[in-house]
Amino acid sequence: MLSGLAVCAAITAAVAGLTGAWSPCGFSMVETIGSALGDARRGATLLASATFALGTAIGGVVTFGGLALAGALIGGQAAWLRDALGAILALAAALADWRGLELAPQIRRQVPERWRWTMPLPLACALYGVLLGLGFTTFVLAFAVWALAGISFAAGDSALGALVGVAFAAGRAAPVLWLAPGLRRGEGARRLDEMASEPRLWLGLRRLDALGLALCALALGGASASAAASAASIADATDPSAAGGELAWQRLAGSGALSSGAGAVSVLPGAQPALGGGLLAWASASGVTVADAATLAPRLTLPAAGVSALAVSSGWVVYRVQSGAGVERLIAVSLADPSHPRELAGPRPAGQLGRPSLDGARAVFALNTARRSAIELVDLQSGARRPLRMAGRDAQYANPSLLAGRLLFERTTRCAQQLRLGAAIAPRGAARAGAGERTLLQMRSTVRRDVGYEPGYEHAYNSASLCAGGGAGGGGAIRLGPTALASASAYVTEIAGGDARIAEIVLG
Repeated sequence: MLSGLAVCAAITAAVAGLTGAWSPCGFSMVETIGSALGDARRGATLLASATFALGTAIGGVVTFGGLALAGALIGGQAAWLRDALGAILALAAALADWRGLELAPQIRRQVPERWRWTMPLPLACALYGVLLGLGFTTFVLAFAVWALAGISFAAGDSALGALVGVAFAAGRAAPVLWLAPGLRRGEGARRLDEMASEPRLWLGLRRLDALGLALCALALGGASASAAASAASIADATDPSAAGGELAWQRLAGSGALSSGAGAVSVLPGAQPALGGGLLAWASASGVTVADAATLAPRLTLPAAGVSALAVSSGWVVYRVQSGAGVERLIAVSLADPSHPRELAGPRPAGQLGRPSLDGARAVFALNTARRSAIELVDLQSGARRPLRMAGRDAQYANPSLLAGRLLFERTTRCAQQLRLGAAIAPRGAARAGAGERTLLQMRSTVRRDVGYEPGYEHAYNSASLCAGGGAGGGGAIRLGPTALASASAYVTEIAGGDARIAEIVLG
């Protein structure tokens, strides 16, 4: 489903493309395609029209999709700030277009005329289409074009950027394709003259752009506000679990707690609570108890000792157990057949197996070894297993939460910790890993970086392993911990020394 930002940006882009019909290049394209350079065959005009439309689409996707990809590559470094700046740019452009201000900066360049005399007409029209679709290689007829470039970059979503590019190309090509075929009959020429002598229509289109940009600014502003601040914070808490409007967590001193949708908090009779599928599970000395989430009435108890993490859904329970030898295992139990538990992973040294998360019969967990870090997905019904995210020694993945095809997780490098949200399974043919993901939160990594040399010794060829915005020395004081994902919120644990709190981030 398209987001509100995608819809308003695409509509605005189509209108911004239409304003380009009043440019010298727009008029010349009508004449070039409509006359077919003297070829009277209708097929020549249609072929030139088709190649022009294709070239325009390519140019639009390259510009706006490329800007969105660049924004995604930068990642979530102050993602909320990018959204806010995008909203400000959209509002400024909306005001300028509404008032019909003179375009500045203006690109006073036309398409090369020699192409149509030295190349086959279909090829020349395709290249002309690319130049017009790129948006910034010829005259710009609305501030909206500049604003859409900023919005694409701020969104950092390559799919949104491609959609904006295609919509802009459609608007850019539509008047040319409408007028060119009738040029020989005189209809196109008459309409072209009427359009050229009626600048009020161009101003009207710019005002439509202004309205669209105002809606885009509202969408971006809402996203930046929700990503910049946590809607709620729970002190002395860790290991959040969310489902059905309820939130459960582990208190630092004591057992688990449960908050209902009404805000009432109940203390639970066990630890490591987990919500899912209308059920609530907790661990105690006697094992894992699965209860009704609404009434807390127990349904069954699974014998298990040393449980350190839990996940539950309507049909499954997955828990992590640790033995006295410091070895961990991940166990899955079907609630329909609890007498046959299945080992998902293990035995592993403590610290390699992350906290599990369940969405129906699909389980995810982080598995970190000396050679690689990965988030693993296991289909509990079929037993099929696949990595969703994977890295070598340059990054670490941790604390995944899965819900309705979306994956919330943490990615840590020597420079930064990021809380990211994206599709669990990347679309086929995605340009790169991580494309289309949102960074909800970013902070300095806790990794300590030295200066790269020993004081008092030569260091001309040695330097620190520095990061943008930070030099050598100790890392950040806060470490990101377990997460939970709900339909409208993301929850993350922030750990500082012996303290921890759960922060909520409202998803825009």
